[in-house]
Amino acid sequence: ILPRFMEFCEGCVMIAHNAEFDMSFIRKNCMDLDIPCDHTVGDTVAMARILLPALHRFKLDTVAKALKISLENHHRAVDDAECTAHIFVKFIEMLKERHIETLNDLNSLGATSVDTVKKLPTHHAIILAQNEVGRINLYRLVSESHLTYYAKRPRIPKSLYLKYKEGLCIGSACEAGELYRAVVEGRSYEELKKIASYYDVLEVQPLGNNAYMVRDGKVDSEERIKEFNRTVIKLGEDLHKPVIATGDVHFTEPEDAIYRAVLQAGNGFKDADNQPPLFFRTTQDMLAQFYYLPKEKAYEIVVTNPRKIAATIDNNVRAIPRGTYPPSIEGAEQQLRDATRIDSNGRPDIVASGTPDEAPFTFANAALRCTAATASARKLDLAAITDFVLSN
Repeated sequence: ILPRFMEFCEGCVMIAHNAEFDMSFIRKNCMDLDIPCDHTVGDTVAMARILLPALHRFKLDTVAKALKISLENHHRAVDDAECTAHIFVKFIEMLKERHIETLNDLNSLGATSVDTVKKLPTHHAIILAQNEVGRINLYRLVSESHLTYYAKRPRIPKSLYLKYKEGLCIGSACEAGELYRAVVEGRSYEELKKIASYYDVLEVQPLGNNAYMVRDGKVDSEERIKEFNRTVIKLGEDLHKPVIATGDVHFTEPEDAIYRAVLQAGNGFKDADNQPPLFFRTTQDMLAQFYYLPKEKAYEIVVTNPRKIAATIDNNVRAIPRGTYPPSIEGAEQQLRDATRIDSNGRPDIVASGTPDEAPFTFANAALRCTAATASARKLDLAAITDFVLSN
C-alpha cells in the first residue's frame, strides 16, 4: 500500500494535524522500503498556534470548533482527514488576509511571536559558556527563558540563541534533543543533516540511557538504538562536527538513583521505579559502553573529542566570580556619618569613634540605635526591629 500511496502523493505538499506524528510513521516505513520521502510538510497544529493565539489547546476538535467546522465522527480517519482539509482551507484564507504567501513567511511570523513560542513543543540542548562573553550571553538566555518565554518550564527560541551565540557552544543533548528525536522518527538523511548543522557538537549516550525504548515498544531491539547512535556519528563525520559520548548524568553513584525516583514519583512519573543508569561513569566504563563501535571510534568519542571541547573552555570562567559584591552607593558612608551626629535638638553623637575599617561594628551599632530612636518616636515594636537589624 505504501508504495502506491507515495506514488499518489508525488509532487504534493503533505498537510496534517500534528504532522510530525503522522509523518514519522510514513518516513520510518519509507526508510525500511528504501522509498524517497522528502515532501514539504504543513502542520495545521503549528498554524493554529499562530493564527488562533486565544486557544490554549490545539486538538483537532478544538480547532474545528473555533473555526465552526463540522467534525461528527472524531478519530475516524476519513472524517479527521476531511476536517483537517477544511481547517487548512480556512487557514489559507486567514493567511492571505495577512499577506502571508509562503511557508517561510509563516515561519517568520511564528518566530517573532512570544505567545507562539510559548506554545511550541520543546527540545533539550546543552549550552556551554567558553569565555566571559559566553557567560554573559548564557545569563541573558537564562533570563529570557524565565522572564519572557516561560511556559510551564523555561524555554528560548533557537533564533534567540543565534543572536547571543558568541562565546557559546551548543550540543544536541540526549534522546529529548531535536536531533535524536528526528533520528528515531526516521527523518530523511538530508533532513537530519539540516537539523544537525545547527549544533556545534553532536552527542551519543550509553545504550542503557535509552533502554526504555525497547521496554515501551518504541523500538524492537537494542540493535535499533545502536543504529541511532551510528547515524549520529555518521552525521558528525559528514558535517565535520565533533561527536562526543555523554552520560546525561543526573546523579553521582548508581545507588543514588533512588533519590531521582522519589522526585519523579512526586511529579507523577509512572515509570519512576525504572531508572536509567544516569550515574557518573569512569572513562573505562564509557569506553565499554560503546563496544559495538571500532575501538578507534569509541576512543575518539569518549576521550579525544571531549578533550577538544574542554580545551575550548577558558579555565578562568566561573559561574559566580570570586569574592563578595556588596552594593556601592556613592556618598552613602558620609550620609550615614551625617545622620548620626548631634542634631539641632542637642541629641548626642552616637558614633563612638573611628571609621568602618577601624571599628567594623560602629556603623551597625549606630544604625541599630538610630532605628531604636525612630521606633520609640513612632511607637513601633522595638524588639522585632532589633531582631531584624541583628540578623541582617
